[in-house]
Amino acid sequence: MSYLTVEVSIVPTLVLENKRFDMSTAKSAKNRLPSRQQYEEVRKKYRIQLLRSVNPTTLLLSALSMIEEFEERVLDNRLVTEEKVDKILSLPADENYGKTIDGFIKVLRDNGHAHVADVFTEGSNENLMADDIYRLLLDKVEELCNYLDPECSIVTSLISKRVFTWSDEEKISGQTTASGKVVEMVKIISRKSNSSYQRFIDTLKQKDQEHIVYILTGGKEGSRPISREDLKVIRKQRQLVIDNMESAYASLVSTLMSMEVFTDNDRQRVEAKGKVRYKRNEEILNILVRKSSRHFDNFIKALKETNQEHVAELFEALTIKLAVNVNEGSSAEQSIEEKLKETFAKDLEDEESEISRYLDSIGIHGAGVESGSIKIWFKFLTREALDEIQNGKLDKLFRERYRELFTETCVTSFHIPVVENEIKRCRKLLESRQKVMAPQHQDALRKAAKQIVDKLRVGKNLLDDLALCPYRQDAILNQESDYDKVRVLLEVMACRPDREFQPFVDALRRRGCDAIGKNNH
Repeated sequence: MSYLTVEVSIVPTLVLENKRFDMSTAKSAKNRLPSRQQYEEVRKKYRIQLLRSVNPTTLLLSALSMIEEFEERVLDNRLVTEEKVDKILSLPADENYGKTIDGFIKVLRDNGHAHVADVFTEGSNENLMADDIYRLLLDKVEELCNYLDPECSIVTSLISKRVFTWSDEEKISGQTTASGKVVEMVKIISRKSNSSYQRFIDTLKQKDQEHIVYILTGGKEGSRPISREDLKVIRKQRQLVIDNMESAYASLVSTLMSMEVFTDNDRQRVEAKGKVRYKRNEEILNILVRKSSRHFDNFIKALKETNQEHVAELFEALTIKLAVNVNEGSSAEQSIEEKLKETFAKDLEDEESEISRYLDSIGIHGAGVESGSIKIWFKFLTREALDEIQNGKLDKLFRERYRELFTETCVTSFHIPVVENEIKRCRKLLESRQKVMAPQHQDALRKAAKQIVDKLRVGKNLLDDLALCPYRQDAILNQESDYDKVRVLLEVMACRPDREFQPFVDALRRRGCDAIGKNNH
């Protein structure tokens, strides 16, 4: 294949080997333009990749419309994206080609499409997004929608690295949901170059999105995203956490940063919500669910570090293991285990299956078959879920659902007996947990502010009686007015464990304030 060198009005022909430019020549290959025949050969050869690599942004179309041959074709709003791209790439076949190609290549380079321009000037598709990367993005788009945080300042970083343009940023920010923004990001990335994709991966690492790197590298890099089971727990406990987690007057956000759960950008997003508890806590959970499993584990540790064990326990499920009894020997058991494990896993994967819906309805958010023996394990959080396990309904459902698995074996029946010692162990653990502040007690605290502001002077002695940590004490005592000190004290107490409510009421009574006790009746 031969290419033309365009210099002023002289157009000499240059013959190249292997359909590529010789980079050792005096002029860079990127400054040379293909003949009409060469252009068409390259366009047809890499047509599919080219169609998915051109992003017909407003800026690109506007620049192309300045070229006479493009004016009508780029302004046709009836065309869908691929049709429009095909029109853009179909340069004129007559003498107008020579008038068009130079401006066309320049517009591509000036508007974020240098990787497309290189295809025609170098005769190679090396920098177009590889097929395997493109398919990977398509395959993983649902996971990315669930886990990638589009508000982690990644877009501005990609702009500074010349991966995204301001036009791309407008498209992304124009979406109203996190998932919508991620979809738009994936669409844009999929039209970029191989090198742009690598810069995207590097930026994910810099922006604490290691779980997305894990997803896109098949686990070779990064760390696992939060598990489906843990996401289910966060969803189930969301309202309790929003109502009871202290993030405004405790050092939670600072602790999350020091434990590398939050970035400074995450901190700013929370602080932007002011001191309104539910807004801050909603933002914290919204950020958390788009983090890694490592981040989630450290989040629970941070709650305990900030004297919020009662909130941390809302996320910590108990596990009970129950043996499956069969009427045959080890060979049959091995066959049963394999069949049960496979079928049970499929049922759990399908959130609409009878098993999944029942487990979800009784508060069980994780389950599986243990390898090496026929044992089924269940994860749960509440006494009510443990009651459901104990009453035999679970055993009946399992026998009915999985009976047909064993028709080809000598097993005629199986069941899951409940071991009393396991039930007692779990009940003891549940009883040892601290309860969050009861709703009626939180309500009494909310109503008390105006009633006790003139009667109560909040000082160090009172706060020492309540055994509040130094950070919370400072947050209360540093309020400017007596009213605000009382208000913040009551807000802090509303997020303490329920066992601290009565001692607080007693401490106020000793100081002549009984409004909270009366509000509680």
